[in-house]
Amino acid sequence: MERERKQIPARVLFPLIMEQLAQNRQAAFTVTGMSMWPLLCHGRDQVTVESCIGEDLRTGDIILLQTPFGNYLLHRVTKITKKGVETTGDGNFFRDGTFPISCVRARVVCLTHRGNEIVCSGWKWRLASYLWMKLFPFRKPLFTVWFRIRKWFRPSGGDG
Repeated sequence: MERERKQIPARVLFPLIMEQLAQNRQAAFTVTGMSMWPLLCHGRDQVTVESCIGEDLRTGDIILLQTPFGNYLLHRVTKITKKGVETTGDGNFFRDGTFPISCVRARVVCLTHRGNEIVCSGWKWRLASYLWMKLFPFRKPLFTVWFRIRKWFRPSGGDG
């Protein structure tokens, strides 16, 4: 039996997630947006988050943070400094900048990617995250090549 999917607006969803985190519970939701592509895909992949404190954060963690403007970001920690955390979306060619630790709301502990559950503390995931972060300077050309290759193998939209 297939579960019914219901889309909940962010203004409703994130307060509910914050409520769960305040009660030391985990919360799960489907990723929206493409800033974490190719590792997390809009509408397909899910993440499970739990609250964390700043001292527990590590470079490579995917965190849920609330920016000073009030919107929420699910991005990877690329640097931790005395000023806060620098984040970057896995599919972005730019850094987000540094956010104070007080903006961090949760850390992703596991995710469901293409139907497979991945524990984020596992060595394979940590290695993949590390390598992806190291490829940051090459993302734009990598994506350009990837999209061209995909275009060659896609069926044409013609009549026959």
